[in-house]
Amino acid sequence: MPAIGIHHTATTDEPWDGPAAVAAMPNDDKVLHYCHAWESQEAADATPKEGDDDADDRKGNYKFPHHKTDGGPANLAACRNGLARLAGANIPDADRAGVKAHLQAHMDDAQKGKKADDIVRFPLVDEAAWARAGQLGNLVNAERVRERAGRVQKASDRGDFFRFTNVSGSTATLDIYDEIGFWGVNASDFQRQLNTVTASNLTVHVNSPGGDVFDGIAILNMLRAHPADVHVVVDGQAVSAASFISMAGKTVTMMPNSMMMIHDASGMCMGNSSEMQTMADLLDKVSNNIASIYAARTGGTVDDWRDVMRAETWYSAEEAVKAGLADRVGDTDSPSELETVTASWNYSFYNYDGRNSAPAPRLVARTRRVEDRTPEWNPEAFRLAMKERAAQ
Repeated sequence: MPAIGIHHTATTDEPWDGPAAVAAMPNDDKVLHYCHAWESQEAADATPKEGDDDADDRKGNYKFPHHKTDGGPANLAACRNGLARLAGANIPDADRAGVKAHLQAHMDDAQKGKKADDIVRFPLVDEAAWARAGQLGNLVNAERVRERAGRVQKASDRGDFFRFTNVSGSTATLDIYDEIGFWGVNASDFQRQLNTVTASNLTVHVNSPGGDVFDGIAILNMLRAHPADVHVVVDGQAVSAASFISMAGKTVTMMPNSMMMIHDASGMCMGNSSEMQTMADLLDKVSNNIASIYAARTGGTVDDWRDVMRAETWYSAEEAVKAGLADRVGDTDSPSELETVTASWNYSFYNYDGRNSAPAPRLVARTRRVEDRTPEWNPEAFRLAMKERAAQ
């Protein structure tokens, strides 16, 4: 199998120069196999033999280096780099999951090695799971937090959180249907694929529980800056970071039975009071930044939207329109399908398990009318477009 199997080793987090590391490696199958996460089929088929010079001894048949020497530690910077460029790598699609598992295993090994009194900072994620990590005890190691946080996932097997189709047609489509960033596919992968879109219109379909704050903000700004007219359709749920990414749309359409949720950014820090105060200050800055995104769209104030975010506020499709976060409720001939999409997520780490269990949202006073910034709505044209997409 070209994706080299997982092995558990010591890790180091220091600057990584991939070309220099590979150049220093001997042309030896044992070393090359240990130091990389992928090998070509030709190398995999070769018979390992000391002193020979066949396919498994050639550096060009290996990719994703992350060790410098046979038996040496995995370099975490190399693993992060490999995960970031995996989507665009020139390897068979069937090999990507194995490579991702190999590199991620080293990242997990590094977290397992942390001592309880080490200061451990996790990526800022716009998910309440991290804020409630304290329920596990005063000293929580990264492995346990990650295991619990994994419950905020789709019931089906994971894949990339986004997919572009029809990039060169008149209207391209982007589906954001998973957690955003953090788990391996991030904003740099998104940008690489967004740059291939030459269509004059881009329809973004959203059904996501949120994810990494900074990846989310980067994606929001990439969509804002793209020359295409961006129109967002919330098919199921736009929760957490997915809600402010949705604000990139020239129009935002909530499909029947869909929901949106906004809340404060969350994170976790282990350390002394100074370290924790620094984290608290950073979270306030990030949350204020997110609140400004909602305020810019609706005309409300940042302080008002922070109050709404602190309460973890869930909106039905109609309520999102009333709040100014969306422009209209769409139309569909098969609402039961959307109900199925909505039910496929587990939100046990949020305060509320969806809109049905949450209180009615508090409306923020608005100074801008939605009608002033949206084009004329043509329900028949939208219904036809949805039918065409369902037929693809």
